[in-house]
Amino acid sequence: MSWKWQKRGSLTYLTIPKWQDKGIDLGFSTRVGGASRVPYGTLNLGLHVGDDPTSVLDNRKQWLDQWGAVWSEVAVGEQVHGTNVIWIKEEDGGRGIRELETAIPAVDGLLTQSNVGLMAFYADCVPLFFYFPDLGAIGIAHAGWKGTVDKIGQKVLECFEEAGGHIENAWVAIGPSIGPCCYAVNESVAVQFRANYRETPFLHAQEGGHYHLDLWEANKSVLLEKGVRSENIDVASICTADNPEWFFSHRRDGALTGRMAGWIRQKDNERRV
Repeated sequence: MSWKWQKRGSLTYLTIPKWQDKGIDLGFSTRVGGASRVPYGTLNLGLHVGDDPTSVLDNRKQWLDQWGAVWSEVAVGEQVHGTNVIWIKEEDGGRGIRELETAIPAVDGLLTQSNVGLMAFYADCVPLFFYFPDLGAIGIAHAGWKGTVDKIGQKVLECFEEAGGHIENAWVAIGPSIGPCCYAVNESVAVQFRANYRETPFLHAQEGGHYHLDLWEANKSVLLEKGVRSENIDVASICTADNPEWFFSHRRDGALTGRMAGWIRQKDNERRV
């Protein structure tokens, strides 16, 4: 598996060494090593879930410290389970990282050619990370079932392509999320996937009119269809719902639970947009 577990200080997280070797900081946090109390114990990084904001900011600072980043070098989007994707600039650094009100509104995908780090938050939804070497650009997206059915991965790739990038050179990583083992959906969800996808091998019929949905394969199929090379797609294949010691899960725990973070940043990139 290209994804590897790392421990730094009190924090345990996942990363991809070959991305690090290219000068791309990439990480997906676990729930371990923070200041939050039950039911958000302990490294909750979401400000919007009812946790004590002081604890969340302590956790976020601890997370950023391990990457050598500061508040003003990070941008966060609102995340509304949509497919809006935007480019951000260096002056967007600091938005959304310390308060919800300053987050970039109504977006689920962020792209940049700057050195601003991009963060997004998850508790079963799929984290998508992007690197375009020929553009000197990175991206992050939040793909729940709604973002997946509407192909947010495709929207990100189209934004890169419009900026002059070549999709066949793209690197994409699919991080931990709820897996097909734990994600049952009903017929109304299945109908929407059938309407938007030519084939749906990622829908596995079960008794009682339900399906097990493989969000990893659904998102990967979108990437392949747009021209990303299979060897450039790194899938973690780690289920958040099935690993309570490591991850928060909305499906498993309900609304009162924390959030993990996805993080991506270019180190010392001279290009700017």
